[in-house]
Amino acid sequence: MKHLFLLLAFLPFFLSAQEDAKYLEGAVPVENGKVVFTKEIQIPSLSQNEVYETALKWAEERFNNEDCRVVYQNRDKGEMAATGKEYIIFSSTALSLDRSKMSYQVLIYCQDQLCTIKLTNIRYDYDVAYQREPEKYIAEEWITDENSIRKGKLNRISGKFRRKTIDFADELFTGAMNAFGQQAMQTQAVTPTPSKEAETAPVKETKPAAQSGAILNAPEGFTRMDAGNIPNTLKQLLPDSDMRIKMADNNLNESKAEWKGISTLFGKEIASFSADANSAFCKGVKEGEIYTIQFSKKPFSQDAVWMILECKMQGLTPDGNNQTVIGEIVNVWIK
Repeated sequence: MKHLFLLLAFLPFFLSAQEDAKYLEGAVPVENGKVVFTKEIQIPSLSQNEVYETALKWAEERFNNEDCRVVYQNRDKGEMAATGKEYIIFSSTALSLDRSKMSYQVLIYCQDQLCTIKLTNIRYDYDVAYQREPEKYIAEEWITDENSIRKGKLNRISGKFRRKTIDFADELFTGAMNAFGQQAMQTQAVTPTPSKEAETAPVKETKPAAQSGAILNAPEGFTRMDAGNIPNTLKQLLPDSDMRIKMADNNLNESKAEWKGISTLFGKEIASFSADANSAFCKGVKEGEIYTIQFSKKPFSQDAVWMILECKMQGLTPDGNNQTVIGEIVNVWIK
């Protein structure tokens, strides 16, 4: 009886330790310096197109509102991407609510008999009662082993973000796996090695400017910058600038567009903007065509243009009455 009493007394401790193990060392995978949760779903009976159809149906049902939606589709390559903003809730009572808005990106790669899903680009906006502005964190500086584990235990603050993010990834991957039903087999969470990454999601090298139709010479008074090195201080100026979109090879232009931002998609730097779906630009632009996004001080003036993004059109995604235009940045010019 004494042994039974001791066992019952320590049972909550053992259960808690077992639960914590799920969130400890190695639970947050890091790939090339980025936090990337990855799931491979093997479906032996399906072709790439069938995998793509099933994954797309799941993605459109899972990401189906203004804050969570599919933003990129490419059936030929078997690729799609979604972005989301959702609350993760740490605790909720009648008197208080402790939560954080989490933004993220989901990349989906479809092949014969295989669907690979990646959850990455995770950021948090955490409202704190005593501050007017939310605290902002990125996963790479907040939930990795070195930032959220001390002496084998989770930190009190960053640890709760780590727990809920891991739970979110598990729920996301379970939903995708369920979409494939009983056909899904041998599923596993993986941290891809570089060779595996190349195998499951090859990234094409960006063609030289002469091959892509890009501008060969810098516009007068501008200096070229690598797309991956644009400082955040400059990116923050873009939403407050006036912009114009101009095609390189025809007269299709767009002056009424809403800037969406710069992100990384399938290893490429991407610029996105939203425009009227019935505009001549959205109806006329074709995949692979080159256009520029010019940013000017308000009101727009050609003499006041201070940045030019030269882009290669990658795709259009419906956004209500608008279309979101997604383009790979092939050149950046700064004045």
